[in-house]
Amino acid sequence: MHSSTKDQTRDDGGMEMQPSPIDDMAINEVDEDLKQDEKPKTSKLKAIIWDTWDKSPEERKTVNKIDWFIMTYVCIAYFVKYLYSLNQPSVSKDEANTRYRDQVNVQNAYVSGMQEDLAMGGQDYNLMQTLFTSGYVVGNLASQLVLLKVRPSIWLPSLELIWSILVMGMAGAQNTNTILVLRFFIGLLEASAFPGILTLLGNWYTPAELGKRSVIFISTSSAGSMFSGYLQAGLYSGMDGVQGLAAWRWLFIFDGIIGIPVAIYGFFAVPDAPHNSRAKWLKPHQRQMAIERMDRVGRRPPAKLSLQTFKDVLSHWPIYLFPIAFACHVLAIRIYSYFLVYLEDTGRWSVEAVNSIPSGGFAFQIVIGLVYAWVSDYYKTRVPVICAACGVAMIGTIILSVYPEHNLAAMMAGWILTYGETGAGALIMTQVNEVCSFSSEHRVITIGWTEAFSYAMSAWVILFAYPSGQAPHFDYGFELATMFWAIEILAILAIGYCAKKYPMKLRD
Repeated sequence: MHSSTKDQTRDDGGMEMQPSPIDDMAINEVDEDLKQDEKPKTSKLKAIIWDTWDKSPEERKTVNKIDWFIMTYVCIAYFVKYLYSLNQPSVSKDEANTRYRDQVNVQNAYVSGMQEDLAMGGQDYNLMQTLFTSGYVVGNLASQLVLLKVRPSIWLPSLELIWSILVMGMAGAQNTNTILVLRFFIGLLEASAFPGILTLLGNWYTPAELGKRSVIFISTSSAGSMFSGYLQAGLYSGMDGVQGLAAWRWLFIFDGIIGIPVAIYGFFAVPDAPHNSRAKWLKPHQRQMAIERMDRVGRRPPAKLSLQTFKDVLSHWPIYLFPIAFACHVLAIRIYSYFLVYLEDTGRWSVEAVNSIPSGGFAFQIVIGLVYAWVSDYYKTRVPVICAACGVAMIGTIILSVYPEHNLAAMMAGWILTYGETGAGALIMTQVNEVCSFSSEHRVITIGWTEAFSYAMSAWVILFAYPSGQAPHFDYGFELATMFWAIEILAILAIGYCAKKYPMKLRD
């Protein structure tokens, strides 16, 4: 987009602007404002490894500074939420169906004394999960809409801070009702993190940069999951009974305490968007450069939110296709959470080994996710990379569908390969940022609705797709996971087609 685009304005979200330069199959970044002779001479390999090496010295310095503050905050904040989440102590078949995208350590606490201390029974555990999910689904879109009115530097750290306090509050709960109420509000507050952070990244990074940062951000959840089992074991063995508190109460206390300094750091580190940033660490000329960088790729600042904005969003294809693709992603990756159940079911390994072996899957998830990001950014394309990621995981579920239980190598390969698609989720959200570059309101609403729809679907579909009584050898679960990834491929291909045939633009 030419620099003259900076002078164009719009009112209340009405449509009147040039098309976004982003089509999904080939992301065209215009660098007319950066003269070729200003770019440093650097090796192609060096530029591939990290994208700042082919920029001018001043732009490189600006992007490096943005990386330092934004990426440290988003990665640490997300790491904390997953630190006590997925790698949990031995999980039986009957408990497998409770393993959901619950980034608070409630399952650990439940099986480590909370159930007895609070006299929980019946459907109490399921209610905890349901209320968390309900709050999470409601909070996704609501938080995104608030971001159109409130600065991210205020909104995101504030919710992080309150979330930390409420998590610590669970340590003081004396009855089930208190836990249930807290669970809903914790889910409501936590819902801001994923879509809000992806929106923040979209405010500052160009298409050649955004895929890597998004996948690095998502990879911190895998890193947190890798380390969580070891940290939890140490906490339970060393803190039970200290100061008269049970280990499960200490778990919530530590979880909340870790989040408080992260939230405080966020008030300083989060820079909002280039056009309205008040970040003290960003110099005026660097802020201006950031604005010009977003102008070059058609990333628009917010305008007035109105009823017409919602009508415009509902009249365009992204609000329908992206939720389908991302929902299939969420439903399919659910399958690898049963890897622990399979390991336990074989009877081959100790409890410690059962909880440690999945770390290999998370390591594979991180490495291959970063490969996707580097390839996607370098070739400026998303669709083929996401389809390839689905193909890798589908090989795994096809192997598991056959279920060669007497061939340990094949079974292990099948389970590990199912981890291989997770990074594609970040690239799907990267597409939303890029396809909807023409309107900040469209970006924010589409990201929020995509996340909310996906987890609303997951809350009930997984009950039928992966019945806990059948784990780890599902009658049809592996076939359904394969189907979800196949539908994701079709949806992504449809998105690529629509991005070229019907490019998003503001209309008269």
